[in-house]
Amino acid sequence: MEKQDKPKKKRIMAQAADTFNLPGEVLSDLPRLTVTGSNQVVVENHKGLMDYAAHTILVAGGRVTLKIVGNQLELRAMNAQELLITGEIFQIEFIH
Repeated sequence: MEKQDKPKKKRIMAQAADTFNLPGEVLSDLPRLTVTGSNQVVVENHKGLMDYAAHTILVAGGRVTLKIVGNQLELRAMNAQELLITGEIFQIEFIH
């Protein structure tokens, strides 16, 4: 795909999301995060785990990588659509 086609693709994706009343992240290849306090995060629309440790978890999120930093982080549940991460969450960073 040529560079000049990217703005057109973004417009089409935005129109589709609006027409079908869909959240933009569904069509834009971005993860959706639901953070509950400082001890739980649900990541939807992920592309898999890149790294997993008790203090840092890296999640592939399509156009971004999510870096979740904390203490005693645990991957409590995972399927093709969602990740459930618990522990003491200090920081969530979007790496482009």
